[in-house]
Amino acid sequence: MTAASLRVMVVSEDVDLAHAVEHVVREEGDVFEHVKSIDEAVVSATAHPVDVAFVELACDGGAALALCHHLPTLCPNVAVHAIVSTRDLDRGGEALSLGAKGIIVSPPTGDALARALDDVKAEAVRGTQVNLLELKLTRERKKLETYDRLVRFARGAAQSDAVRAIVDGVSQISGARGVALYASFGDADAERVRLAAVGTALDLPATTMPADLSHLVQARHARAVPLVAGSGELGILVLEHMPPENEAEIASVADLAAAMLSLVDRNDQVDESVRVFPPRHFRTVADRMLTLASRHDRRASVLAITLPGPDRPNRREEATLEIADIVRNTDALCGTEDGDLLVFLPETAGIGAHSCRRRILARLSGDRRARSKTTSSRSQEPRSKGAPVSVGVATFPHDGSTLKRLIKTARARAYDDSRSPVHTLALEAMTLDEVVDALIARPMLDAGPRSPYPLDVAGSALFALVSRACREALRGGETTVTTTLQPGLGVAAAARQLAVPRVLDVRAAPGCANVEAVIIEAEHGAWVCCGRVIGERFRGVHCADPLLADILTRRLAAAGSPNAG
Repeated sequence: MTAASLRVMVVSEDVDLAHAVEHVVREEGDVFEHVKSIDEAVVSATAHPVDVAFVELACDGGAALALCHHLPTLCPNVAVHAIVSTRDLDRGGEALSLGAKGIIVSPPTGDALARALDDVKAEAVRGTQVNLLELKLTRERKKLETYDRLVRFARGAAQSDAVRAIVDGVSQISGARGVALYASFGDADAERVRLAAVGTALDLPATTMPADLSHLVQARHARAVPLVAGSGELGILVLEHMPPENEAEIASVADLAAAMLSLVDRNDQVDESVRVFPPRHFRTVADRMLTLASRHDRRASVLAITLPGPDRPNRREEATLEIADIVRNTDALCGTEDGDLLVFLPETAGIGAHSCRRRILARLSGDRRARSKTTSSRSQEPRSKGAPVSVGVATFPHDGSTLKRLIKTARARAYDDSRSPVHTLALEAMTLDEVVDALIARPMLDAGPRSPYPLDVAGSALFALVSRACREALRGGETTVTTTLQPGLGVAAAARQLAVPRVLDVRAAPGCANVEAVIIEAEHGAWVCCGRVIGERFRGVHCADPLLADILTRRLAAAGSPNAG
């Protein structure tokens, strides 16, 4: 990719200087213009936008300094370079403060002028590339939104409306000017029936034999894409006048149309699992969004949900439906793979992913009742006391740069989640003082990654530990800190050094007069430290457990009141 030629203006009364600049500009293949006063420069820039301006500050008795400000107002993209003599170097600082991009000492060398021109061209190329990538990202997000909208619509719509939505969606994704959907009815030699059409495909026959349809597709230079599901061929998708650059989208379009058509055929069976994207489609779209996130320095997250043993035969389908109602329909993908439920969240950093994790846990653990009558009655059934629902979170790029790595990390954290002391000690049913005492009494239950480790340190050591934890958390990006309030150099004072914590005073709550706690939630994980202040020492535990962080945050909010003192 190369930049177009530049329009270069020289503002100088020195003819020799102008000739030197002209020589370099011509060699670079750019357009040159020489003006000798401020008025001429303003008139020329108003008539023809300028890309680069070399302004000799001594021109017009030194008044040319004002052009460093005036030219950018006339040409917003202009790069102004001030040319100053060795005696007036201090005026170069004034030129930079007024908007100049750089300073060149007079007499200018050819290398200095060429570098200034090359920098402008390089910036133009870089801006074009960024615009193209932004356009591609916008296009991918629109496709993802179309996928999700079609799945949700087709599942509950009438058959005629659903197949029309399929055709409209495929037309938007592929960019084809004409799209028709023919049903196969399971027989390779049976007559094909047109279910829906849009655009230039509206004049295709309503019914046709397979051989006739093949000849018609060839004559019209269209594409015939078979729609195949587990039960065999469901139909044929005919695409007319599709842009060549969208040729790579054929496989994804075919998978989408086949899934939608299969969904319409089985609409009477109310199969909830069809709300989940197939693994192949899940991986394809997630890999593409990760690539774009890497190019644009964006974030993305993966959630791995592990369900407990099959206490009810349809538990998996229920969980899939509940998760589909929780995740955002504009930028979330839900898929199944190797027995896990996976959720891919593009444009979502660690803090947002943990918010989604909490919503999923609340729904699947029975803390919230579904709105429908059927689901409401199911939520009142006793839950299994076996393994709990566990959710692991992995965020790009903190936890990996590939989808495979993110899924592996999220699954490992889901396993760690199931072994959390929150479950082992039954902390959900305890008050704040009981939670703190239980953790102090039984730390390091299994020495796992989520087990709380004991702490028995002086107050100054606790202050240093919390300060270091806040500093490390802020290195990863967005961070939230919640602390208790105790006099002296407590955790609240340590957190205030680097962050703006949410301080809660729980000293008035029963059994909490000497409770000290801090919860740090960052892009790459959570850290908890809680215990009791006894004299000049702190006795408690610390661990990296997001479940315990959730429990303590709720208990602190219930027991204390906000205090910024």
